[in-house]
Amino acid sequence: MKEEFAIVSKILDSFGLKGEAKCSIETDILENITKQKAFYLRKGEKRLFMEVEYIKLHHKGVIVKFKGIDTPEAVKYFRGWFLEVRYEDLVPLEKGKFYRFELIGMKVCSAEGKEIGVVEDIMATAAHDIYVVKAEGNREVLIPSVFVKSIEKNKNLITVEVPEGLV
Repeated sequence: MKEEFAIVSKILDSFGLKGEAKCSIETDILENITKQKAFYLRKGEKRLFMEVEYIKLHHKGVIVKFKGIDTPEAVKYFRGWFLEVRYEDLVPLEKGKFYRFELIGMKVCSAEGKEIGVVEDIMATAAHDIYVVKAEGNREVLIPSVFVKSIEKNKNLITVEVPEGLV
């Protein structure tokens, strides 16, 4: 089963004296952080719902002020916790674009219609994403995203055109 939360940030440390949290950016779409009114803070199995007073950009990260957290010491307790949002609270993408989590679990077929397997994970590389596909016999097949011909969300299907011998 897919998780229903996406990690968008991580609390790195306290900032200033008012209980602000210095946070990383763990999303390609900044609005997935800056437009939120609340986050789910998670560490391991613990998950807390926290409302936001304000969010502001700061260097290569963001400063988040949570309601009810008013001291640097209180923020330090949450150092290392992830900021998550529900999938439905993420910024909608333009047609033909997908979040990685939407592709996990999709069936992968060749352009000729031969079933290859199911997307189990996606690895980000400097050049392009690599789809980790669980194939027959519990075999793992790595397919670079450049070979994706189409993604049909309504059919839960990714069609790839791969060179002979790759699969």
